[in-house]
Parts: sequence; structure tokens; C-alpha cells
Amino acid sequence: MIPMFYALVTSTATLVGGAAPMYTRLRRVEQRYLVAFAGGAMVAIALYDLIPAMKSPNAFALFLGFFSIYLLEKLVMIHTCGEIECETHTMGWPAMIGIATESLLDGLAIAVGFQVEPALGLLIALAVFVHEVPRGLATTVIMQEAGYSRTKIWLALLVDAGFAPLGVLLAVWLPAAAFEPLVGFTAGIFLYVGASDLLPEAHRRFNSRVVLATITGALLIPALSLLLG
Repeated sequence: MIPMFYALVTSTATLVGGAAPMYTRLRRVEQRYLVAFAGGAMVAIALYDLIPAMKSPNAFALFLGFFSIYLLEKLVMIHTCGEIECETHTMGWPAMIGIATESLLDGLAIAVGFQVEPALGLLIALAVFVHEVPRGLATTVIMQEAGYSRTKIWLALLVDAGFAPLGVLLAVWLPAAAFEPLVGFTAGIFLYVGASDLLPEAHRRFNSRVVLATITGALLIPALSLLLG
């Protein structure tokens, strides 16, 4: 099953990103470029691929996707600001539920994308992949700062990684009529995560190379769309 394969690839990205701060001397500055690249790619996919893929405009699905992920992240308080700048980061059952929900939506998005158009599914999987590496890293850094053991950090990472494949499995039970609204819902999520979460974090300090990484991520999407037909 192709969507499952790509969901497993994105899950691997979560684990690799999360393991890096525990077992290497990876510096945060090196991640800013990946965060910027992911932000540009996610915004571009929403504007260039997801929204045009809807046969009829579905503003409510777009609205719901954007503000659902906004509320989720603000309630979870784990990926909503830089590790040092935040006054507090909560990491308990609410955070775990939030992480699982976000990953579940990633898996659903990949599966629905492949149902609508294989090339669209591949682009969504690419965007989720480049987002998962810094997300896994951020989870580890935040939990390390809060004093959590490696066992609990790995538990959070495994929850994050495991729910994306589960989202693919759940997509099998969705009726065909739900695909188009879910494309709009996914577009709203991508717009929020890219423009309101990733890009502000990458641009906390001005750096022309971060701008270049953002534009590169954005331009890659139409280039891949043309290549994939």
C-alpha cells in the first residue's frame, strides 16, 4: 500500500529528528534552514496544489483546518514557540493527545491525497516529511529542558510516529464524498503550520539564507508538480 509506505517514511523522519539532539551535537541554527524550507513547501502545497484540487471551493473546510490546528497547538503548548523563549511548556496527557491527533491528521492527509491524485499524495508526503524532522527535534529539546528521561522522550516520539500510519488505515473507511472536504481541511492545516508556526520560528533572526531556504521550498512544489504531471 503506497500511502502506508510514505506514512512510515514520515514516521522515520520523526524518530530521526527526535534522536538527533539526544545522540549528536546537532545545533539549533542548522535546523532553521530545514524549518524554513518546510514552511515554504507547506504554504506552496496549500496554495498551488491542495486548494486548486478542490472541484468546488470549500471555504468552511479550509477555515476549520486552519483554526483546528491553531487551537490544538495553543492548548498543547509544545510546538508553538521557541524552546528558550516560552515561559512554560506543558508535557502531559493533553500534549500526548495533541501530538497523536496532529500525526493522525498527517496520515489521513497522505492517504486522501493519494486517493484524489497520486502526485498530490506524494507532494503531501514530502511536506509532512520535511516538517517531521524539526518537529521531532523540537519535541526532544523541549522535553529535555523540562527534565524528562530518554524513556519518556522516546515514548512521545513513538506516539508521534505511530499515529501517522494509523491515519492511513482509518482513511480506508472514509466515504468518497469526504475526500474533497478533507483536501480543504488539509490545506488549512498546511497554511497554519507553514505560515504561522514554521516560518516565524525560522525568521526569529533575519538571515538571507533562511529566506533563500524558504523560497527554495516554495519553488520546489510547482517544479515537482510539473515534473509529476
